[in-house]
Amino acid sequence: MLVRGIRGGVLVILPELPWYQQRDMLISRIQSQERFFKGGRIALDLGLTEWSEDNLDKLLRDLADEGICLRAVLSSSQVTLESARAFGLPAKIEGDELPKTAKPEPAPTEKLLWVERVLEDDEKLIVDGSLTLLSDLPEKAEVICTGSALIWGLMNGLLRAGCSGKPECSVYVLKMGKGTIFLGGERVEIPRKMRKESGITITRKDGVITITPSIAK
Repeated sequence: MLVRGIRGGVLVILPELPWYQQRDMLISRIQSQERFFKGGRIALDLGLTEWSEDNLDKLLRDLADEGICLRAVLSSSQVTLESARAFGLPAKIEGDELPKTAKPEPAPTEKLLWVERVLEDDEKLIVDGSLTLLSDLPEKAEVICTGSALIWGLMNGLLRAGCSGKPECSVYVLKMGKGTIFLGGERVEIPRKMRKESGITITRKDGVITITPSIAK
């Protein structure tokens, strides 16, 4: 994700990801830098990702809750442009141009969130960075993180890791239960035999996912 200053606000350029991952990444970034974004006006560059009117409506409500005004939607998707038009959002930044000298915001050091409590049933935890969860992940709970994840407990819930689009990311699980894991947007099919292992490592490198035991017998 890139954030660029423009006249009267900021332009946020999101990576090519499904709409719900773009949404979660944006809201997570806003919440982690509340003082920077609060009360501001932003323009979004959504690239080729398709956003329906319903999905864009939900985003507008989320941004309103955070005190953010969406001023424009830039996109290469006709579906997204039509959705933005339905809400009266322009497809360009009127009267503004990115300065020729504008540079992307320096990439911050990846954050690590350390969680020792057990997540509540139906809880959805969104992390901008990597996550260490020192407890079980309940069946109806969901975790979304942009980086890697360590689940040091029984994995029964839903985990979506590596959502930032980086080519390399990993998931470490102490014990697989009924859980489902997505790594870099791809569902990980864990063999039945591997689910019985105490400790597994799932890595994604150059688009290839590998699953190996992480604790020696």
